[in-house]
Amino acid sequence: MGKLILCSGVRTTRPYGFPSSGIRIYSIEELCYYLYHNVYMIEEDMLSEDLFSWIGTELKLEERAEKLRLLKRKKADIKTLITVILCSADYYTEEEIKGVLKVLDAVTGMPVIKRYLVRANHYLKNGQYMEATAEYERIIASKAAADLTPEEYGDVYHNLAVAKLHITGLKEASKLFCYAYERNNREESLSQYLYTRMLCSGDSSYGDNSAEYQTGEAMDWPAGENMGWSDGEDMKQSARAFHKQALDIPKQVSNFFKQKEQEIEASEQLQQLEELKRKKDQGEPGEFYQAVDQMLEGWKSKIRQM
Repeated sequence: MGKLILCSGVRTTRPYGFPSSGIRIYSIEELCYYLYHNVYMIEEDMLSEDLFSWIGTELKLEERAEKLRLLKRKKADIKTLITVILCSADYYTEEEIKGVLKVLDAVTGMPVIKRYLVRANHYLKNGQYMEATAEYERIIASKAAADLTPEEYGDVYHNLAVAKLHITGLKEASKLFCYAYERNNREESLSQYLYTRMLCSGDSSYGDNSAEYQTGEAMDWPAGENMGWSDGEDMKQSARAFHKQALDIPKQVSNFFKQKEQEIEASEQLQQLEELKRKKDQGEPGEFYQAVDQMLEGWKSKIRQM
């Protein structure tokens, strides 16, 4: 199940399998782990008589199974049933259980595709970029994605770009930011696309030519597949629309980069590096290594104070 789980209860040789995921579990701790990490996708029919019977018969927790049956007959909500199961083992703390119940409150009644979004965004927010990437790509490939608005669909691409930036780098992220803006028309997606393009090109003046942004023809646009473009003319029309809505943003991005370059050039650190280079080029190894040691010690001192 992806994690080493210390089980203090019974571990059966006859696992219970969840039909929706195909995952098989062997203990009450594994059941708690599964529910905790799949809270976004829990449906009422998952908490069935078959599961309760397995808990009672295979895990020897008949009293707990009977309590679940009684609650089910009284039409208790999913939150109550999940609480009973999570409290059947000491695997999660009270605070962790309260946290998962808050998530359950938030997603109950949501369409499945929206639940996937909540889970993907949760992974991204917590820096779990591989998991977030897998979720966003699953959303994009799913038929249920048709239920999303163009803005929501574009936001999926935007967040996927952020995740990919941490995994595969600037080039792929840049394309995804472009796909995002094509759908959501958000300035943030356009800005991030331009930032990543400039970083890829290494040219802070990229985008200074406003005519380029008015026609869209001078830019190296990503391939039309995945964007719904049927031919080259559609691509040109989309490119023109892309820039027509945001003529000022390229200048803003370019100015931002130039400002940062000026700050770097004026920084004490760059001046120190330039001085080091001078000592090395002039053949002063003793002074060079002494200066390097002093600089490294200064950096270490700052880190120790954090």
